[in-house]
Amino acid sequence: MHNFDMKHDWDVRAEENSHKAIACDDAQSDAAFRASGERDLGLVLEGVPEILQGNQTALEIGCGTGRLLEPLAGHFDHVFGVDVSGEMVRQGRQRLAHVPQVHFVEIDGLGGLPFRDDTFNFCFSYITFHHIPLKAVVRRYILEIHRVLKPGGVSRLHFFGRPAGVLSSVRERFTHKSTWRGCKFTVPEISAAIRAVGFEIVHTHYVPAQSRRLFGKTTPDIIWITARKAAVPAAWPAPKQDAEAG
Repeated sequence: MHNFDMKHDWDVRAEENSHKAIACDDAQSDAAFRASGERDLGLVLEGVPEILQGNQTALEIGCGTGRLLEPLAGHFDHVFGVDVSGEMVRQGRQRLAHVPQVHFVEIDGLGGLPFRDDTFNFCFSYITFHHIPLKAVVRRYILEIHRVLKPGGVSRLHFFGRPAGVLSSVRERFTHKSTWRGCKFTVPEISAAIRAVGFEIVHTHYVPAQSRRLFGKTTPDIIWITARKAAVPAAWPAPKQDAEAG
């Protein structure tokens, strides 16, 4: 049984170079980092405005220093980001101190969310879950996302995937897991986990890897799932009462 210390490892990465840890290919300058957030928010919001029922509150799981929260603040009244790294949260608060509707919260990284039921209109996670080495933790986040979304709320979740089959299963089983290289899911596996907590899956987008090898470095499959929490069912009409005799 491995003992993974997400908080320590991500604090170290944040102290060394938070921009590089968050966006490896867009860390060469503050301008490039900010532009990458605006670009990637387009992926996050793809298809969401058409089904979203309100824009009061949004939540990001794994927010880092707020690369996506900054442009997201232009779409919602209040945006919240949670991150396992206290150092990421500290830098994020400093970096976006001029954006009052952005709120950072440090969490323990075990899947729980420190918010009340039915709080958010929208919740998303992008390039975060594949850093989590334990699938049970990812599943708990999914359960918690469903809990904190308002009825009718929308989630947009990004995972590293893998094809079903024996060879892929063997490769995944023997690949070393860490707080950088975490777990991968098949589409049926993660879809079942999302439906199990009560979500309706609105859309699934699967992008297979460009090349595959049994062992060694290979590009990941990508899974995007858009899901919706059921709206509060309409109240049953009051039963009609028989007219009194008389």
